[in-house]
Amino acid sequence: MQICGTFVGFVPHHSKPPTYQGQPSDYRLKIKVESDVDSLLEDLTEAYEKSCDWYRTHGGNGKSFFDAPFSTEEDGSVIVRLCAKPKYKEFPFPIVDGDLEPISEDIILREGTAVICQVKPKFISPKATKGGMRLCPQGMQVVEAVTAEGRDSGDFDVTTAFKKHKGFKQNKPNVTEPATVTDEDEDF
Repeated sequence: MQICGTFVGFVPHHSKPPTYQGQPSDYRLKIKVESDVDSLLEDLTEAYEKSCDWYRTHGGNGKSFFDAPFSTEEDGSVIVRLCAKPKYKEFPFPIVDGDLEPISEDIILREGTAVICQVKPKFISPKATKGGMRLCPQGMQVVEAVTAEGRDSGDFDVTTAFKKHKGFKQNKPNVTEPATVTDEDEDF
């Protein structure tokens, strides 16, 4: 399943082992999705319901469940929560740029970074006190990087940066008065 969106909230480093208050912890990340929300919600809801059914049929208590790893916002977007567990060797996972080159360790990604993330739903063990699912990142491609230095979306695309306006058109000259030549400094 692919999640396409932007980082929100705290963004952990993509290659350094995650910690919380100096102790090793799980890698947790939130991605805000604003397009194709309905189909994504359908897929996520179906996967979550399957995980709850699986928990019930495999010996879980069947009464309590962790919250779904996604939620709908007031603006219609969806926040998807990812979790990779280093103890299960799920972290680090590959993170690449637009040319599929690994992201350098000295780049620190920030909130607003646009990504495409491949995730795998993982069911909670029936030995746990609650059932449910978590979404584990398998790999990620950075489409637009936001760092302390600024925002980088790669190659500049003239077709999206500008739009047509009335005015000068080199293939359709419309000269109303000839240009006047003033005394020019030859050394300049």
